[in-house]
Amino acid sequence: MSIPKVVGLEQEYAIKLKPGDENLTAFDASNALIGCYAREIGLREPGVRMIWDYGHETPFQDIRGGENGKSTGQQIVDPEENRRINTCLPNGARLYTDHAHPEYSTPECRGALDALACDKAGERILLQALNSLNRDLPWYQASLYKNNIDHQGHSFGSHENYLIEAEAHQDFLVEHPETALRFLLPFLVSRQVLAGAGRVAGAGGPGRPYKISQRAEFMEAVFGLETMYQRPLINTREEHHADPHRFRRLHLILGDANMCEIAGFIKLGSTQLVLQMMEDGFLKEDLALADPLAAVRIIADQHDAAVELADGRRLNAAQLQQIYCRAAEDYLRAGVAETPPQAELVVQCWQEALDGLAAFKLGDDLEIEEDPGDLCGKLDWVLKLWLLNRFRAVKGLAWGASQLKVLDLQYHNIEPGQSLFYRAQEQGLVKRLLNDDRIEHFRQHPPEDTRAYFRGKCIERFPRDLFLVNWEIVGFDDGEVHRMVPLLNPLKGTKRLCQPLLERAQNAQILLALLQGEA
Repeated sequence: MSIPKVVGLEQEYAIKLKPGDENLTAFDASNALIGCYAREIGLREPGVRMIWDYGHETPFQDIRGGENGKSTGQQIVDPEENRRINTCLPNGARLYTDHAHPEYSTPECRGALDALACDKAGERILLQALNSLNRDLPWYQASLYKNNIDHQGHSFGSHENYLIEAEAHQDFLVEHPETALRFLLPFLVSRQVLAGAGRVAGAGGPGRPYKISQRAEFMEAVFGLETMYQRPLINTREEHHADPHRFRRLHLILGDANMCEIAGFIKLGSTQLVLQMMEDGFLKEDLALADPLAAVRIIADQHDAAVELADGRRLNAAQLQQIYCRAAEDYLRAGVAETPPQAELVVQCWQEALDGLAAFKLGDDLEIEEDPGDLCGKLDWVLKLWLLNRFRAVKGLAWGASQLKVLDLQYHNIEPGQSLFYRAQEQGLVKRLLNDDRIEHFRQHPPEDTRAYFRGKCIERFPRDLFLVNWEIVGFDDGEVHRMVPLLNPLKGTKRLCQPLLERAQNAQILLALLQGEA
């Protein structure tokens, strides 16, 4: 029987600095941004020496065997340098500099709705950090964008992580990769019709001047280890952040960054269900694609274009997604295993979006021919296209106009007064699943039903007693010795299990004694 599909997101934010000063770098601005937020929440005070532990990170180890010969490039030896680029947060998340941009990793979540709320909480954390940076260090005057492209050939990741049972993961990625080709890959390739963020491609290039996905054209392999070049549809990184004998992490890098709540919810929740159905052997129909890399680009270029399956059939993305959605309905009715929280709501939103796409038509100039109804308020690529078409009509612009790429970027600006998305949301054009109180809760507090609860509460209550943290370990400085508390099971460390201990622990020493049965 399948295990719960704990999920987490890693969102890279594009950072833009004011022009005119070549001495200002995105790397330094990202570090300053992180430092501003850490100071605001009390994690840069004297006595806080906590670092992020890179010891368990193996980004260049392939689950299929072998390495590519590189080192991580992130083995920070100097503690001060480590703290300069990392902050572990009381909500169980991590905020850090990755190369030349800030990145926010959500805490581990059992359900897609909590993961969505934690992702939106990340936007608020970055916005608070940005406001502090621009106030306290005004020479930067930065902007942040939650997107995947900069229109200069660079791509920013929006990575997803799912907990997989170890044997199942070994089976469909190593021993029988044809299983992934038949059941997982067609889902992921076609998922962009629901979860694509949309992008202006401009005139003169191949295909249409507006694509439904930002990441599609950057995908260059079916399976692979890399994340910055030769990007694969299914990543094979052997870095599980859990007991590898019981659990594995499926690391997906092909998804877009979502602003619309319903699109993000469908993306995460449907993927949880498909992975659970795969583990339970519930998926039976072979949907292997004839050419997955070609298919991902065909769908990105034209949402209703048919792609060829290995058996000769031709289906479009919505038709493929409908097969998975119906299988999920049957799976929930069958009661095969414990399903993710809000699974019924996931299927409902999934089906409603597919129903909307069935009536959705685009003209030759990418004009929306029929009233899209509430589809605009659910899917990013549809909402962005609708907004761009309105602007084009008012200004009389063709698709090659440079202003459209500026608007494309502004859709993803996280500052409400600058963001096309948040202006649309304020005008009631966006359908919501979350309320602001829930997002604000996860800005400050960890999820209660995963190990993120224990990690977050330790950071909140005992920051001066911690000397290192990563996804698998909370390390305490207990006088002359370091005491490691392992968190190898993402389903443990929950509020139900840990709150009684935390309530009795007036300090870190008492907590450690309670954990070892010494008190």
